[in-house]
Amino acid sequence: MRLVGYADRLSARPGEHVTFHLSSEHPGMRPEIVRLRRPGGPLRHGVPLIEEPVAADLPEVLEGRKQVTTSGSYAMAEVRQNLGAVGLAVWCRPTLPYPRPLLAVGDLVLSVSADGVTLRSGQRAVAELAAPVEEQVWVFVAATIDQTGTVLLSLHRPGRPELSVSCRTEPVRLVRPALLLGGDGRGTGGLGHTFNGKVARPVVSATAWPHTTTGALAAGADPLTLLSADSTSVLDLAVDPGGRRVPDRGGLTAGAEIRHLPGRGVPGPLWTGAETDFRRAPAEFDALHLHEDDLADAGWVPDLIWTIPDGLPSGVYALKVTAGEDVDRVPFVVTPAAHEAPVLVVLPTWTYLAYANWRTYAEYEDERIGIYGERRGVDERDRWLVEHPEFGRSLYDVHTDGSGVFFSSRLRPIVNIRPDYYTPTTRGFRHFAQDLQLLAWLDARGEHYAVVTDDEIEREGGALLGQYRVVITGSHPEYCSAGMLDSYLAYTRACGRLMYLGGNGFYQVTARHPGHPDAIEIRRGHAGVATWVSDPGEENLSATGEPGGLWRLRGRAPNVLAGVGFTAQGHDHASGYRRSGASADATVSWVFDGVSAGVGEVFGDEGPGLRGAAGDELDRADVTLGTPPDAVVLASSEGHSEKIRLVPEETDHGYAEPPPGIHPKVRADIVLFGRPGGGAVFSVGSIAWSTAMTHNGGDNDTARVTANILDRFRDTAGSVFGPATTNGE
Repeated sequence: MRLVGYADRLSARPGEHVTFHLSSEHPGMRPEIVRLRRPGGPLRHGVPLIEEPVAADLPEVLEGRKQVTTSGSYAMAEVRQNLGAVGLAVWCRPTLPYPRPLLAVGDLVLSVSADGVTLRSGQRAVAELAAPVEEQVWVFVAATIDQTGTVLLSLHRPGRPELSVSCRTEPVRLVRPALLLGGDGRGTGGLGHTFNGKVARPVVSATAWPHTTTGALAAGADPLTLLSADSTSVLDLAVDPGGRRVPDRGGLTAGAEIRHLPGRGVPGPLWTGAETDFRRAPAEFDALHLHEDDLADAGWVPDLIWTIPDGLPSGVYALKVTAGEDVDRVPFVVTPAAHEAPVLVVLPTWTYLAYANWRTYAEYEDERIGIYGERRGVDERDRWLVEHPEFGRSLYDVHTDGSGVFFSSRLRPIVNIRPDYYTPTTRGFRHFAQDLQLLAWLDARGEHYAVVTDDEIEREGGALLGQYRVVITGSHPEYCSAGMLDSYLAYTRACGRLMYLGGNGFYQVTARHPGHPDAIEIRRGHAGVATWVSDPGEENLSATGEPGGLWRLRGRAPNVLAGVGFTAQGHDHASGYRRSGASADATVSWVFDGVSAGVGEVFGDEGPGLRGAAGDELDRADVTLGTPPDAVVLASSEGHSEKIRLVPEETDHGYAEPPPGIHPKVRADIVLFGRPGGGAVFSVGSIAWSTAMTHNGGDNDTARVTANILDRFRDTAGSVFGPATTNGE
């Protein structure tokens, strides 16, 4: 991609600023602000994107420049004094074997590889220990240089004899140097030259301590009982694992800044396994897990700052930049300045971030033929992404060392949050582009609505939701915090009406990272649909301390809020729904006004992409998981293929064989239920629903059902069941 960018935020209200960071191989580029809509269409990009120009008073041309990013996590501190002698020590657990820095003070660098450890000054090796350092094994490394230039380099491998080497070099003269843990300051774009693996208990001293001190440190002694606090750095990596700074228990530095979101709250070398929650034994969870492809902020300089004008309607917009045939659209949401609309759409931006820069479509293109049964093609932006691993991975990826990705930040180019991004999973649009289809449908109906993101729900909660009669979700609100769940539940219990127009929602425990509020964090745990699982002792989120994994395993299955919960997934042809007998009851039959399918008949078995309303990921009702007993199942999908499979937590246990054929749990249920005081919830149980709504220009049964619900939810006072009673407006 010769033209690409990102914004400093995904949403803002009128009067606030959005800052855009751009990289262009062209000498100039033309900027404009556009409002986005995404009509439905056949395979791939059959219908043009709607872009409505917005008066924005932008420069006619922006100067183009190529910007680069260097990824890789590390910690950095400034040493408060000059050093004429040095002591360095650190525990490490490498996860990749190639030579990488462990601990650096100025140009003096202690590094490790599969072949051993090295102390170098600049590019010159000062001392080397040729001894195997295995992956995934903790070792202790130390080096000292006294004022005469005498060097002692030591390696302690548990269960083996200590190894050391002594030599002479030029005395060190370091003038208030930088201290780097896991890095050496190298890197001018691409993957960072940083350590891959865990580091713990770093010690830096302005003195060359005796060899006996090295042995005591390796045995776990407190450095400050052996060394002067004023001339020693003991960075306490166990403190505030959700923060971005690390205090120094000594006086040599004022503490370190953590760069680019390494794993924190993870076990260190002295972990006993007696506790798995870092809050209960913080001293044992004192490691950083560093990766060369960690990224918190791409770090590009700004190219344009735009103030959202007063009066601009709430909706989805983009900075569109054009240079020759190259175009990029950097999206953002304008949230409402005042809460005047009756309807609120919540875009699931935390799910967008969870999938941000998911590159497996291009990395495993051939393997996906086995999943799809066909070759579905790949968006060319994914191929570009594979060539640029420095832009960070999604929460579905693993790092270069094979460990799972905990964090996803919005401060980077994210090529799959684009209105024209093609998703092979659905043969068309998914996530952001699909949710634009819902907005286009609302516009076509002339609905008065506002748009916010998960960030606003997390920040403002029930105070925001309570301003609206109807709240509509996007197609895949999978990632959410406890506060978000609380807010939605309280809203429906206080007369609010929720339309959950998606699947696999409210599923994964997620938190905003307090030290980097532009990033979200998860821990997969050991359940659910996962491309990686948590290592032992790493199940708790560093942001909050709470256990990660599925909300279902915390007693908060999605069924409690939405009446349905994730049950099956697969990306074969989608299906339709068969109306239930209960749908004929006079209290709910209005849902199907104008629908051609009668009771017992199928509707929604057509549409673009997967060609049906029940597909991609499916949710079903289950009272044992929290579906309210009075919830009405209006319809259930059927006719799914064997490629649509139960998610792991739904797999039958015990000795009995599963029933023959398609498992009865493989289905999407449409449910409707009320809450005391007039609140209500409508759920469709399928990600594919809103795409199917666009079939035949929106003239279809899936859209009619949605419209009937929206009209009743918006306009009816009191209970939505039975004859309508208007709000009197």
